[in-house]
Amino acid sequence: MYVRPNNLITQKVTLLLKDNNIRFAKKNAKQKEVFVSKMIDDYLDLLQRIDKQMAKEDLDPFVKKFGGIISNGKNVDVKFQYSF
Repeated sequence: MYVRPNNLITQKVTLLLKDNNIRFAKKNAKQKEVFVSKMIDDYLDLLQRIDKQMAKEDLDPFVKKFGGIISNGKNVDVKFQYSF
């Protein structure tokens, strides 16, 4: 179960998602015993790490566009965290 640290500053947001995505997120979160907001927060953290890594690398903008689609050779196992 996820426990939010006391020093974490949070804000509430409203998301407009397709019904099938909402059902999927709720079912997946229940199976993993986490909140949907935690799953989304972790995913956004992952995207930020990828963006920071790509900013460090001097890549052509066309190549950067496909970040996350093609493996960078590092063992980032996203399926382990979010096995759908």
